[in-house]
Amino acid sequence: MSAIVIFGGTSEGRLLGSAFKNTDIELYICTVTEYGSSLIEEGENIHIHNGAMDREEMKGFIKKIAPLLCIDATHPYAAEATKNIYSVCSELNVNYIRTLRDEGSYGSEVIYAESVEKAVEFLNSTKGNIFITTGSKELEKYIKIENYRDRCIARVLPTVGVMEKCSELGFEGKNIICMQGPFSEEMNYCMLRQSKAVWLVTKNSGSAGGFEEKCRAAKRAGAGIVVIGRKEENNSNVMSLSKTIEYVENKYNIKRNRQVYLIGIGMGNSKLMTGEACEDLEKADVIIGAGRILEACREYGNKPFYKSYDKKEIAEFLNEHKEYNKAAIVYSGDIGFYSGAKGMKDILNEYEVHYISGISSPQYLLNSIGIPWEDVRLVSCHGQEINIISKIKYNRRVCALTGGRKDVGEICKKLVSFGMNDVKITVGERLSYSDEKITRGTASELAGKEFNSLSVVFFENDDHENCKTGSIKDEAFIRGDVPMTKEEIRTVVIGKLHLDKNSVLYDIGSGTGSVSVEAARICRKVYAVERKEEAARLTEKNVLKFKADNIEIIRGTAPECIENLPVPTHVFIGGSGGKLKEIVNAVRCKNVNARFVVTAVSVETIAEMEKLKAEYGDMEIVQLNVSRARKTGEYNLMRAENPVFIFAFGGCN
Repeated sequence: MSAIVIFGGTSEGRLLGSAFKNTDIELYICTVTEYGSSLIEEGENIHIHNGAMDREEMKGFIKKIAPLLCIDATHPYAAEATKNIYSVCSELNVNYIRTLRDEGSYGSEVIYAESVEKAVEFLNSTKGNIFITTGSKELEKYIKIENYRDRCIARVLPTVGVMEKCSELGFEGKNIICMQGPFSEEMNYCMLRQSKAVWLVTKNSGSAGGFEEKCRAAKRAGAGIVVIGRKEENNSNVMSLSKTIEYVENKYNIKRNRQVYLIGIGMGNSKLMTGEACEDLEKADVIIGAGRILEACREYGNKPFYKSYDKKEIAEFLNEHKEYNKAAIVYSGDIGFYSGAKGMKDILNEYEVHYISGISSPQYLLNSIGIPWEDVRLVSCHGQEINIISKIKYNRRVCALTGGRKDVGEICKKLVSFGMNDVKITVGERLSYSDEKITRGTASELAGKEFNSLSVVFFENDDHENCKTGSIKDEAFIRGDVPMTKEEIRTVVIGKLHLDKNSVLYDIGSGTGSVSVEAARICRKVYAVERKEEAARLTEKNVLKFKADNIEIIRGTAPECIENLPVPTHVFIGGSGGKLKEIVNAVRCKNVNARFVVTAVSVETIAEMEKLKAEYGDMEIVQLNVSRARKTGEYNLMRAENPVFIFAFGGCN
């Protein structure tokens, strides 16, 4: 079996080992310290060499292994080690790559020093405590700082040898912090504040070394930043970690099993994460998620975080960063309930995807107030428009996610406007946190009030109605002198429209609003367009009567008044005001695939539809003749209604 030698107990060395663990290539990973060795994952094909090597020892080791490739993943400042590795590989004619971590890019708000000596020279001209994060190797150079025992606090690795060296130099007790990094921004900030540091000294150790986190923490703590400049690499074989992995994959045809864990973390309190979620977060090489969700994972801040909730952006990030063998993408609540995890597997088809359940906020709220959630209608108003009033009208119990401070209050105002004042409301704010708050009241009591933007609300409607299928009876509508599309015609029109739950319908010439109300029971959104004020008022009354809050009434003449409306998927034209062709053309400019249904009773409209048929091609034409029985004495006589032509075209015929 072919072999690769990797020098470095750095994070790059560990990630390289993880990337090619259990593949068809032998990995020999060389570390200087036992601590570095302990951090490398075990694998059938992984062999660890512990201990420093001089040039001749390196030569003997590489000659014995005879690797295909030697990867130098030592620390960016390990100049002597890099020089020896490069020299030996050149002498033995072994392919060599220098894997160099990405530079951090904090900005210009820092003081750069060419060396530790230059940094010490500058710091001697300042006052206040100094927080040193450059390691123990050159710590003796800092004792030249005046009153260093009082001013300097050094953060170093927790090994016996390092602690002994610090003690010899006079760094003891309050002057030393022994911990393994990298460290989160929050942890850096706390250490800077605790040590009352005025200055932070760091090397530009790149994103893997936590450079950005240190600089951001220093800025928050009001500390100045002294950066000791990184030595330049002089050979031409320098690659980033991701490019190194990509090179090895392609050069030696190695197939990796990269894994992605889609993790529901619950409401945000880490105590409510499942054991499986915690275990997978601990194993992950990188944690990805929205800012608020990452905050809940702060105890895992010793590994890289990537802030994003965009599916495409996340996929691009993972494809660019080949070094991450196991990625955790975190979501609030449960991944199966209105979660961003939906569809993620489709875009990550090159990865092995695992689903890790969490506790959803509706589940938590309903359990908290003792309501079995098996008979509750669960919906989300967060980032989408739904007919919430209709859901409450036809269900005794509804639980909804919200997405804004005014959402609950606005829903309650709508309930009041629809005459549903007594619907009982329970609002859960900041669920699972120490400041969790549960508020109860009726729609009229909570109307217009503000709540936390990510609240969960439970509605209980004791006067709910049973949702009936089929068309609504004509006599159920509020009528006036405005013509109405009759029940039999509405039934065919709705059938020919081919609506679904995501449809956006323009009802042009809404009249009494009968078609709008029927369609609203199916559609996501209906725009009822009406130019006559009397008809618009009738539509408005029927919207209130049938509690169809997903209907928006547009007063005006089409096509002018539809110019700024959202793009429709479906259009019903029951009255065009003589502008049928203009309306159709205006809609097709918005959506060439829109589905149209047009009703016509006049010869002129039928003739206009014939012209449109010649222009747009296939068109379904139905003539409907409806007769109704009328009681005349002892007999029932059939009385014919006006024949109606129904034209359907576009969309999915």
